[in-house]
Amino acid sequence: MDIAVTSQSRKVVLAGRITAFLGALHLVICAVFSLSYVSGWVSGGLWFPANGLSALSPAAGAFWLTVGSFGLPLLTLGLLISWLGKRNVVPPAFVAWLLGGWGTVGALAFEPSPFLLIWAPAVVLLLAARRPA
Repeated sequence: MDIAVTSQSRKVVLAGRITAFLGALHLVICAVFSLSYVSGWVSGGLWFPANGLSALSPAAGAFWLTVGSFGLPLLTLGLLISWLGKRNVVPPAFVAWLLGGWGTVGALAFEPSPFLLIWAPAVVLLLAARRPA
C-alpha cells in the first residue's frame, strides 16, 4: 500500500510543479513584455477607462496578461497541488478534468497559445487519482 501511495504522491507533486511552472512562466514572460505599462497601472490609469471594457487600451491589455491573468491563480493552484501531494493527498479527478477542459476551451478560442500544455499536469493528476488495483 505504501508503494502505491508514494507513487501517487510523486505524480501529484509532479503535476503540481508543472502547473506552478506554467503559471510562473506565464507571469514572467508577460511581465517582461508589460514593464513599460506598470507606471500607468500604479497611477490609476486603468480606472474607469474612457471606452469602457469594449476597447481596452494597451496598458489594460498588458494588465490582463499579467496581474489580472490566470498566471497567479495557476501558480497558486500548482503550489497547492504539490503541497497536497507531499502530504499523500490525491486531489479528486474533477480537478484534472476541469484543468484539461479549461485548457481545451482556451486553446479552441485563442490560438496560437500554450493552453493545451495544461493537459500535461491534468493527465498526471488523472493517473494519480486512479485507484490501485
